[in-house]
Amino acid sequence: MEVITHKIDEIIDIPRNSCVFDIETTGLSPKYNKVILIGILYIKDNQTIIKQFFAHTTDNEKELLFYFKEVFKTFDKHITFNGHRFDIPFLNKRFEKNNLDFFIDKDKDMDILKIVKPYQKELNLENCKLKTVEGLLNIQREDTISGKESVDMYKEFESTKNESLRKKILLHNYEDIYYLAKLFKVQDIIDSTQTYINIDYLNTNLKLRLSKYKFKGNYVYIEYLSKDIIPINIQIYEDDYSIIGSNQTITVELNLSFATTQNNNKVIYFKQDKIIPLKIDSDILEENILNAASYLFKNTF
Repeated sequence: MEVITHKIDEIIDIPRNSCVFDIETTGLSPKYNKVILIGILYIKDNQTIIKQFFAHTTDNEKELLFYFKEVFKTFDKHITFNGHRFDIPFLNKRFEKNNLDFFIDKDKDMDILKIVKPYQKELNLENCKLKTVEGLLNIQREDTISGKESVDMYKEFESTKNESLRKKILLHNYEDIYYLAKLFKVQDIIDSTQTYINIDYLNTNLKLRLSKYKFKGNYVYIEYLSKDIIPINIQIYEDDYSIIGSNQTITVELNLSFATTQNNNKVIYFKQDKIIPLKIDSDILEENILNAASYLFKNTF
């Protein structure tokens, strides 16, 4: 087993005290297959550091996992691509199999795939595969092998110790984590397609995006998603509205009023100090829904 360290003068913009990681395995089953390479990227002393933990044989897996976890546990958060479904469950199973007392918490992971998937249509993505998403940032790779080809190459390397194969496997992993770190900026592209409102809550600026809404009887229920964690749960109940917030979700419930115009248009509106129409006949006034929440938040917080 060896640890390869690369130091890059370029500083990649990822959250503070976070790391990016990606694994290479001998197959897709954490029960029967092993981890043979893990790449991890982080920022230290104004440099981007990439460490690769490489097993020369599958018998080195426990040693590889041990040295990886010693570095990994120093970070508060981590960034993956499809890590919630593959990398993290795979590693946790292999830690268990190797009797290593360590567990990776999914709640501390920022999975780029989960961030991008809800916006596939807005981003005009044919699919949410890694290389498709990389195209949004015009990322061009040097390595040309797939994950499956990497597995086949490793099997050959394990028996031949061919140095050319080793370099290709390491390059594939290196570029995976290097460009995955850059892919974190995809959130800026997503932000440019969204409309946000800003509120100040307990000296914390929360940036809220309208997620969904539902008209039901005399009420409309509106859900907003915050980019950041809400510091303390929100529970506000008034006669004509309520605001409930926790984690990264704020739900607003508005009591509705109804009217008919001279032209026989049916209007659904919210009334407090002023009247805000929310629906005219079958037309929902989404901008007014945003304005109603912004108005309430401004007067409440």
